Amino acid sequence: MKYLTGIVLLLLMQVVTASECRVNGGPWVSGTWVPVTVPVIANPSTGRIDLDGFRLECRYTPDGGPSSRKDFWHTTAGGVYAPELGRYKMGLRIHNRDYLSPVPGGIHIATMPNNGIGVDLGTYLYILTQGVPGSPINIRAGDEFATITVLQSSNYGNERNIYIHLTAANSLIIEPSTCTINNNQPIEVNFNNVDRTQIGESVSSTPIRVDKRLDYRCPDAGITLPITITFKGLPASFNTGVLGMSNPNLGAGLLRAGTQVAPGRSFQTNIYNSSGSDTVTFALIRKPGSTPATGAFSGSATLVMGVP
Repeated sequence: MKYLTGIVLLLLMQVVTASECRVNGGPWVSGTWVPVTVPVIANPSTGRIDLDGFRLECRYTPDGGPSSRKDFWHTTAGGVYAPELGRYKMGLRIHNRDYLSPVPGGIHIATMPNNGIGVDLGTYLYILTQGVPGSPINIRAGDEFATITVLQSSNYGNERNIYIHLTAANSLIIEPSTCTINNNQPIEVNFNNVDRTQIGESVSSTPIRVDKRLDYRCPDAGITLPITITFKGLPASFNTGVLGMSNPNLGAGLLRAGTQVAPGRSFQTNIYNSSGSDTVTFALIRKPGSTPATGAFSGSATLVMGVP
């Protein structure tokens, strides 16, 4: 009876053995649930955006077993879960070959011999770009943005699913749409020399204003639909409705058709037959009761096209 118990324990020990993984030479993480934090970098390529910029290695977990043992990793059918990216066509690039989601099962990813050496998985998510407007993808630091399920088999009768959970080490906004605002050129708003005594304390009252035309274009023909333009930037400390400037007593408000658009908010407009335009106004204001210091000042923001 003791002999039989020993065999059962040996089998159980084999079942719980799993591979280990690490990112960019960091500490090894083991288990069937493998949480890894990766730097997310969007690298535009022809017709796609690659989410790479890191090196993910995995290895056979050292266990004192025979050196002849090997683990094999293959994809599982539909084994990519990425709800943040799911609005767009996406897939896996495995050793420089592309597999559109749903990724089929049985694609070889790695062979891991029992030698303690990590194997580069060479596997990354990618998103296909599109010539029509779409909502941007907002990945925040700490977000678990994808789970990749792989099948681990071996030459010693061991088989299980491994779940690789990818958590973002940084924040990133991805715009898979190739539609543009002003042909993706910088929009410079120059208030020139202003009399600080003439700067108003509210967007509605200040006379210091600059109008800018926004032109929207999409490469695909015949696109007619509503779109949103989001004003991305840090608000002023004294007024969250305006963009903060390098001079803490100044802020710049955005108006479209007379309506103020605060940082982080958007306005709705339209594209007809793949193009459209608006004229917006940037209004310079000062902190109530303040006298801003003289000298140059600046601020920065981003306009992002999306869909309602």
